[in-house]
Amino acid sequence: MTTFSKKYEPENFEKDIYKNWEKSWDFLPKSGNTWKTFYIPIPPPNVTWVLHLWHALTLTLEDIMVRYHRMIWDETLWIPGTDHAWISTQARVEKMLAEKWITRESLWRDEFLKHVWEWKNKYWNTITNQIRMMWSSCDWTKERFTLDEWLNKLVTKAFVDLYNKKMIYLGEYMVNYSPALNTVLSDQEVIYKEEKWKLYHITYFVSGSDNEVIIATTRPETLLWDEAVAVHPKDKRYKALLKWWKKLILPILNREIPLIADEMVDINFWTGAVKITPAHDPNDFEVAKRHNLPMNNVVLWKDWKMTQSAWIFAWQDFVTARENIVALLKSKWNLIKIEDYNHKVWYCERSWCKVETIISTQWFVKVDEMAKKVINWYKKKDFVIIPDKFNKIFEDWIYNLRDWCISRQLWWWHRIPAYYHKTTWEMVVSEKDLTLTWEYTRDEDVLDTWFSSALWPFSVLDFEFWKSFEEQNELYKKFYSAQVLETWHDIIFFWVIRMLLFWYEFTWKTPFEKIYLHWLIKDKNWKKMSKSSWNWIDPIDMIEKYSTDALRLTVSIWNTPWNDLRFDEDNVMENKIFINKLWNATRFVYTNLFEKSSYKIDNYEIIEKRLQDNYEDLLFSEKWILSRLRNISDLVNIWMEKYNFSESWIELQNFTKNEFCDYYIEEFKITRETSKYWNDVIIYVINNILKLWHPYIPFVTEELWNKVWFEWKLILQNYSKVGLPENKEIESGKQIIIEVIKEIRNLRAENNIMPSSSIKLLLKVKKSKQELFNDEILVLISWIVKSESTLVVSKIEDENLVYAITKSWVEIFLDNSNAKDMDKEIDRLKEQITDTKEYIWLLDRKLLNESFVRNAPASLVRAEMEKKAEAQEKLRKLEEKLEKIK
Repeated sequence: MTTFSKKYEPENFEKDIYKNWEKSWDFLPKSGNTWKTFYIPIPPPNVTWVLHLWHALTLTLEDIMVRYHRMIWDETLWIPGTDHAWISTQARVEKMLAEKWITRESLWRDEFLKHVWEWKNKYWNTITNQIRMMWSSCDWTKERFTLDEWLNKLVTKAFVDLYNKKMIYLGEYMVNYSPALNTVLSDQEVIYKEEKWKLYHITYFVSGSDNEVIIATTRPETLLWDEAVAVHPKDKRYKALLKWWKKLILPILNREIPLIADEMVDINFWTGAVKITPAHDPNDFEVAKRHNLPMNNVVLWKDWKMTQSAWIFAWQDFVTARENIVALLKSKWNLIKIEDYNHKVWYCERSWCKVETIISTQWFVKVDEMAKKVINWYKKKDFVIIPDKFNKIFEDWIYNLRDWCISRQLWWWHRIPAYYHKTTWEMVVSEKDLTLTWEYTRDEDVLDTWFSSALWPFSVLDFEFWKSFEEQNELYKKFYSAQVLETWHDIIFFWVIRMLLFWYEFTWKTPFEKIYLHWLIKDKNWKKMSKSSWNWIDPIDMIEKYSTDALRLTVSIWNTPWNDLRFDEDNVMENKIFINKLWNATRFVYTNLFEKSSYKIDNYEIIEKRLQDNYEDLLFSEKWILSRLRNISDLVNIWMEKYNFSESWIELQNFTKNEFCDYYIEEFKITRETSKYWNDVIIYVINNILKLWHPYIPFVTEELWNKVWFEWKLILQNYSKVGLPENKEIESGKQIIIEVIKEIRNLRAENNIMPSSSIKLLLKVKKSKQELFNDEILVLISWIVKSESTLVVSKIEDENLVYAITKSWVEIFLDNSNAKDMDKEIDRLKEQITDTKEYIWLLDRKLLNESFVRNAPASLVRAEMEKKAEAQEKLRKLEEKLEKIK
């Protein structure tokens, strides 16, 4: 006989269950009877360190989808993999080497990459083990890494193909540059932070006259590279100067620069005149292109220092140069004033250093034609976004795409396949490694990580885009396109759009039918959790403390209504308590079936057929629980198909906890002896409950299933489909009884009657509802609320009775003459009424204080008003209760 512990102890079975699943190849695709496939590409986690709650959320949601589709017999594929994480991994390795007083530059490139591969191998094992600990039922036989041999080959071929189509080019553009990482960054890799800066008002004298133009800037050190001052063409203040083509004198260097008109200028910003430093600011860069102004870089690439062309300020760091330039401007009477100014500063998301904008020659992908294809298929609903509120964000991105800078000045990643002849410096882009000929040197840059990530979903299917569909391998032909892509909503640009660009370019088919964008997990201060912010939580800590399933339940509810939510550890603890309740309920079923009787489990279909044939012989409570099971099973199946996992979660928990555990099991205890089919009913219900919960909490449901059904595996069972009828009339009647029971429990609490104390009840019910309250139901009510329940139809007169009207059709009378001293209860109520009135008086004093209402935050005033309303409602109930007792 199976050993069934008295409480939920996940540490005793979780790891063994996963090992058994994996060893038995239970995660591999298996042909089902639906003739349908389900493929979902995993967003590969970085090999930088360890996983965090974001990964727990992603893996949970995807595993819910995968397990559901596996149980409805779709041929299901979920391929695991990891990402090399170019910037993060290289930064961590450089930090590790710095502790040994070693810099990247002091090593040969190959030598440095050996250190990175060692790091990768170490943390790759950590990451994959954590993915296993976090329940992922992936097909581990197909595991991939973004730098493995095949993916490397595919990335190179994609680059060469796009280059040959003139869709990749070398260009000189304004880019974001991280001095700390010594690489360019995309706009999405920088964070804006508002800081207090100084605003410097500087005079630019008009050449050949006594006039002047005053500009305001936060970066006076950049004026050495000013090429113009711009004003708006409709600004009347500068109409005369523009008409006569007047020149301005650049302070300090005393050279002439033009005054130009451009609609980029904001007339209302201070004097309406702005300095144009083409190599410093993206807007200035565009103005310079429109007016054919020269361009020069301001900074050196590594150490925040002025360039050699900075006159006497050459090689000075920015801070020192700024101080010296301001002092010189002041001595020459060019500095008008300095004032405080709130300024938005760009920071590198990875290193948190200030980002500079520079002009640089980089590799770019032309995206305009690719974007047109995506827009065309988006309009035709070739793919849909869930939830649809993210359509607006998607449209904002796809309709305003700029050419994509794909080169990075790093050593770790896919190196750009461009080669330069050592003698002629002729450039060749090739799939072959031309450095083997000793005549060529390779481009030092590597590709943006999102270039290879854009190829990920079909690269893991061993797709070869240079071949026709008929020539592709069977894995690709069977599973392409993916049914769904699931990922974080904040990488809709980074990853989702790039994948769409590449997939429509290379395959002319949608990469996925649905894009499911989930919410973000934030800390208690509503700040986005990330490793760089050090506010992340290791999910393994939560698993070891509470269990894998408890954490899964916690994160899977967080999409109501697809908004970002804060993580609260208390929720994990509450979910473990709920799982313990499910454990005890199943143990109760097991005990009654196998320890208190000699029940032999039949095939599921046989049990269902027996219940169908003998439905009329079932008790009221049995018909009710089977009807509710049918209702919940149908709803959960619908919600699963619509990716509404939170609604499914909520209703399923309510059914399991409140209806099955709190009501049906209590009823079962007193109806078992009179029921002919109690064993079939309870095994049928628990069977379906475990199936319904399996995608959410696979470990505990598998363990419970194995204890009841022995050698059968739940992971291989079909999903819940209840073949018994839904009975709305019985459900409605049962709801009435549940409301009566709730009111009786409220009466107990309001009258301070201990749960262990037995009470006498009289129920006065209208004739139209009396048939519900038969002897079976009265016995049931008596059992649940520990009472002696009697149904009456005549007038009731008894000074010891207390009543509460629950509905227009029923009155409940409680005989509490033996339960408590009524005089003491009256005194207690009077004391509570007095206290509540004093509390309302204090709130009134505050709310009638004009100074408080005028100066306090609106949210605080609303909170005080809500407190008053709650206190008034409490006072009303207390006075009503006192009147009833009197």
